[in-house]
Amino acid sequence: MSYQVLARKYRPQTFPDVVGQETITRTLANSVLSQRTANAYIFCGPRGVGKTSVARLLAKALNCEKPPEEKPCNKCASCAQVTAARDIDVLEIDGASNNGVDEIRVLLENVQFSPSRGKFKIYIIDEVHMLSAPAFNALLKTLEEPPAHVKFVFATTAPHKVLPTIMSRCQRFDFKKIPPKMILDRIMDIAGKEKIDIDEKAALWIARSADGSLRDALVILDQMVSFTDKKIMPEDVIELLGMVSKDMIFRLSGAIIDKSAKEAATTLDEIINNGRDPVFIANSLISHFRDLMILKTAGEPTSDMAFTEEELKELKAQLDKLTLEEILYILHNISHCLKLIKSTMFTRAPLEIALIRLTRREDVMSLAKVLAKLEEMEPGGYAQQGAFQADNTPTERAPAQEILHSELGFPTAAMKGKRRQTENYAIESEENDGASAPGGMSQANWKSVLNYVKSKKMSVFTFLSAGEPVEFSSNKITIVFKPDHSFNKDALETPSNKSVIEEAIGKVTGESPRLEFIIAESSENDDQKTAENSKKRASVREAMKPVIEKAMDVFGGHVVRDMMEGEP
Repeated sequence: MSYQVLARKYRPQTFPDVVGQETITRTLANSVLSQRTANAYIFCGPRGVGKTSVARLLAKALNCEKPPEEKPCNKCASCAQVTAARDIDVLEIDGASNNGVDEIRVLLENVQFSPSRGKFKIYIIDEVHMLSAPAFNALLKTLEEPPAHVKFVFATTAPHKVLPTIMSRCQRFDFKKIPPKMILDRIMDIAGKEKIDIDEKAALWIARSADGSLRDALVILDQMVSFTDKKIMPEDVIELLGMVSKDMIFRLSGAIIDKSAKEAATTLDEIINNGRDPVFIANSLISHFRDLMILKTAGEPTSDMAFTEEELKELKAQLDKLTLEEILYILHNISHCLKLIKSTMFTRAPLEIALIRLTRREDVMSLAKVLAKLEEMEPGGYAQQGAFQADNTPTERAPAQEILHSELGFPTAAMKGKRRQTENYAIESEENDGASAPGGMSQANWKSVLNYVKSKKMSVFTFLSAGEPVEFSSNKITIVFKPDHSFNKDALETPSNKSVIEEAIGKVTGESPRLEFIIAESSENDDQKTAENSKKRASVREAMKPVIEKAMDVFGGHVVRDMMEGEP
């Protein structure tokens, strides 16, 4: 008899044999016993978790010849034929290679024939999402109202690719990944039956590498038996699968935690020289610090985690040296590093940069602490770091928050007070009808002109507000703009915009003066003021440099644009 691989030899033969899908198997077993089975089922989930095996068990139970409480019995002729995959009433179809509408039409023609032996004719279509849209549409009517002797069971790893019209006609069951602890127990059970000498830690690493797939775990176990001749040790699993040993991951993560750049660089060099890929190393580190994050948050391992006693003890020792914010900071940087690795030919450098940066990190603070520190930056703090006037004499500096607000254009306390004074002056000016401008037009009349323009065309009002009227007469009104507002002048000189202003003046004064827009010449005082502003910005930038560097280090950011360049 030819050798049978472990994944096939130990395929579940009854519903209780299925690992990790207890809710699904109990529901299906009860539906068979109560004779309440649906026309069609769709099994969704990742690879190797039992979808096809459960489909065969359902087919076996439906056609079992024994009394209901014993289904499936695995003793009758029908059960034996299904187990051997020779039952002519149970047809398994590969959706990837039979995905055309013609194949489905042949299937629908055969549906009309009664089963040869059992009660039902059962069609199991694997990877059903590979069917074409016409093939799906051809199934619709038969799927909703099939002959009484027909049952459909679909299996797919990509349920989002199945048409909603198909999905709505099926009972859906979502299979989940199998926890590593269950896979470990199954491996140890099979190893005992096969007389395989396997170390528990080696079995645990096989379970982890299977990523929730029991079939993958048994395939690896088969491979390990051939490699080691039935004596499997942890180092054998590491060598065959190209894994990074947990000891090396603990060394590398320990170097990061202890901020030892030399240890991190030498450990990484040792791992890479042993033939491990930087992408795999980065993923291993992410998995390790993810475990630390969950343990720090939940306090105990979750269902998808499995550790030996020694590993759990070492993880807890590392947790005592870390805050949750530090763990999140490390995970963020390694995740970003992984993206860089995949976009460069020299894959080693981004990982080295990330590790050195993490070992040189300051104590990472939470956002709440950062904000609290910024609030505490009063004149006694960063103000003492030294602001100097043009003559190099020290000057008292405003709080950091005031400096930032003034330079970025936000209102400070002094600016708010000045604004209140300006608003009071404007109110008094409106009440003072005798405050007239040259030529007889009052300031109140000019405000009325602006209000009228605002009601007619907002953009013209915005442009005009930047100018200052310097000459009023019945024949001419001159409005001056600063050199940096030449765009406003050009916009107002267009006929359409100019006519709005002229209409406003006519409505308010009854006159039709000529409008003239001019640009003020830059004076020596203006140049001096600009130079002073530049010095002020340079001084502020220097004072805020420690704050900015600290923020970049905490949040892992970098400078995109200097908001203090140019005119504040």
